[in-house]
Amino acid sequence: MKAKNRTRDTARKPNLREQVYGIVRERIQMGLIRLEDRLVDHDIADELEVSRMPVREALMQLKSEGLLEGTARGFVLRRFTLGEMNEIFEIRTLLEPAAAASASVHAGPKGLADMKAALECAEDAHARTDIDEFMRSNAHFRWAWLTMVPNRELAEVISRYIDHVQVVRLVTMDDKEIRSIILQGMRGLYEAFLSGDTELVRIRMLGHARAAAACYYSAYQKMLEQSAQEQATNRA
Repeated sequence: MKAKNRTRDTARKPNLREQVYGIVRERIQMGLIRLEDRLVDHDIADELEVSRMPVREALMQLKSEGLLEGTARGFVLRRFTLGEMNEIFEIRTLLEPAAAASASVHAGPKGLADMKAALECAEDAHARTDIDEFMRSNAHFRWAWLTMVPNRELAEVISRYIDHVQVVRLVTMDDKEIRSIILQGMRGLYEAFLSGDTELVRIRMLGHARAAAACYYSAYQKMLEQSAQEQATNRA
């Protein structure tokens, strides 16, 4: 009887709050929500043609998970301090290499095909300087290998930390050099998955995570310099 109950629970459809949560979180992951955007419950409720309560609950859940922060009017993407970003990148470099190595052991034709398709879309978007499409392809590439991680709790934890640094992508992906670095990491990781060499996958994922951190710190330094120049100009 208990086994049947578990089967029914697993097969149940997500409720309204969960559906709204999934929609908003996917938009965050795909880069469709920008730093300047405000998420207001009644606006989203009108768009999705649902009541405000499940939307409010979904936004509060995203806030509790650290993806959003509240303002006087709605929610915005959470702004992280440099210290918080250091900690997130440290966690990612600890978890992602082992998870990717584990995923490579269980890599199947569909997962590898999804990685290849996402990589090709990212290459095309980079060539066309289509930043939005590049970010979407990058997200699809992450989903492709994360779905092959056998430990689903680990995959979910990693996914949330990756979501946390969405702000990083929004401030770095317009840089052609940074996109090239990210694309190189994606290619290397895909090739490692194809080789079936779990240690190579682990090493390349570690390098990919470190490259992402380096790109952020470079962009952060540029923002500091730009801010200092603007302040100097205003004083003058």
